[in-house]
Amino acid sequence: MSHFSDFGIDLPDHFSGDRKVLCPKCSASRKKSKDPCLSVNGETGMWHCHNCGWSGKLNESEAPALPPRKTYRRPSAELVGSNIDPRIIDYFANRGIGANALAKAKVYSTWHWLPGTGEETLCIAFPFYKDGELINVKYRDARKNMAQEKDPEPCLWNIDACKKAETIYITEGEIDALTLIECGFSTAVSVDKGAPQPNDSDATKKLECVANCIEILENADAVVLVTDKDEPGLRLEKELIDRIGPAKCRLVTYPEGCKDINEVLTRCGSGAVVKAITAAVPAPVPGLRQMAEFRANIENYYRKGKPRGLTTGYPDFDRYFTFQPGSVNLVTGIPQSGKSEFVHQLVVNAIRLHDWKAAVFSPEMLPVENLFANFAEKLSGKPFFGPGEERMSWQEMQDTLAKVDEYIKVILPDADKTPTLDELLAAAQVCVTRYGVKVFVIDPYNEIEHTRTQWMSETEYISYFMARLRKFARQNGVVVFLVAHPTKLKKDERTKKYPVATLYDIAGSANFANKTDNGLSLWRDPTAKSNIVQVHILKIKNKHIGRANTHQEFEWNRKNGRFSIPAPYPESAEPPPTEGRN
Repeated sequence: MSHFSDFGIDLPDHFSGDRKVLCPKCSASRKKSKDPCLSVNGETGMWHCHNCGWSGKLNESEAPALPPRKTYRRPSAELVGSNIDPRIIDYFANRGIGANALAKAKVYSTWHWLPGTGEETLCIAFPFYKDGELINVKYRDARKNMAQEKDPEPCLWNIDACKKAETIYITEGEIDALTLIECGFSTAVSVDKGAPQPNDSDATKKLECVANCIEILENADAVVLVTDKDEPGLRLEKELIDRIGPAKCRLVTYPEGCKDINEVLTRCGSGAVVKAITAAVPAPVPGLRQMAEFRANIENYYRKGKPRGLTTGYPDFDRYFTFQPGSVNLVTGIPQSGKSEFVHQLVVNAIRLHDWKAAVFSPEMLPVENLFANFAEKLSGKPFFGPGEERMSWQEMQDTLAKVDEYIKVILPDADKTPTLDELLAAAQVCVTRYGVKVFVIDPYNEIEHTRTQWMSETEYISYFMARLRKFARQNGVVVFLVAHPTKLKKDERTKKYPVATLYDIAGSANFANKTDNGLSLWRDPTAKSNIVQVHILKIKNKHIGRANTHQEFEWNRKNGRFSIPAPYPESAEPPPTEGRN
């Protein structure tokens, strides 16, 4: 026997009547992805999508056996009265609602048995009409003891007033809807079962009234959500946005100290209600922003011009590359070109010049004492080991250790585990929050545990990886350095030397090049007597940060690990090879 689930329809095998659910063919690609657009009938086994038109039917011989169809009861129209007890009139007057609003909404009073009181009680009666037919009456007393007619069809209260409305106002209760009617907003409705609780796993049953009136809501130009500002009310607000879609929904803010719209009326007056409703703002959409939100930044940009990147400590190099907070900087290079050494030098310069702190993940530099020695040499300008007269003293080592401990936080993997990107970003986030870190180094990419689903290609994963890094950098204003090794390069047949590695040579995907903000590639001739290193600037996303397609030469000091810009070469000296330069 076939089932609705065989067709991707999320419904049980046995149910009666009509239900609306998500369409497996089109809902995932719709802007209103949570809007139920597939109508399914349990008796006939037929379905039809009102968005994409997909229709189908279970085979009659395979249609599931169904329980008797649930029938909603219709109360007699004779139940509805026109009289309102003076005590009820006084009750509403104390809440700022007059007799005219009650009459317009057909509210009346009656005596009805309430479970909460256990006796016949004087009640406010709220009749529910749909297409002019009475489908329910809800009863309540002044203490919020409630009852309703048996087996009513779920429906928004006062929905008939909204059939051709341009704007509909949804509230959490009938008294809030009456508050709006009192203040001139006649197309106010109320959910029939109140707000879902914050810990409710599913609000579908509680909000059947919305699903049953969804066509009227969709025909309106705007839907203003006038819910309470407590946790259940905010949950209701979110559920309504999910069902109606953020495009039409507008949100209301109340004056300080007011939890709901009736409190606004009783405490601040009808003018405050009108002001709050007319000032409703569009529901937020993740990623959608208004230019005016950035007015201060735009005005500052106009007055001061493009912000130049911060100096690297090398004026000549600053012409091509500078520190840009909120950027991802990809560093590659041929083997033994000094990628890690150069990144560490930039970290040390950032500490000295900008008082920045850094978080460093550098497993290839472990053990930690070796990593410390590398930073200590660059900070002190003296070798960690060597002849006594050149080597840093014990006191200099202690002073440098204190400096490194303050400014450099080391992210270490467990001895038997390779960290994931999530674990590294979590540790880096702690460093940002706790220590004010402004530089994050990942050295290298291949020392991370890269886990991806079987449906994700390596190219897609690298795109995801780089997007995560970029988001972290932007949100925290951090300069991220990512060291990534190239694939095995082929030596030039004539010179027997490696060409300059490009960003597209990095093993894995062109998305390394596409998704990084800036890209550097290091090259040196390992056979030469000099320690000249070429830093090629392959990509600069923002031209005010630097300039691409050029390079800067540095001289690496083997004794203390520092990089400096060398003096011009004498004519008798042979300059470094130029093969592969961009």
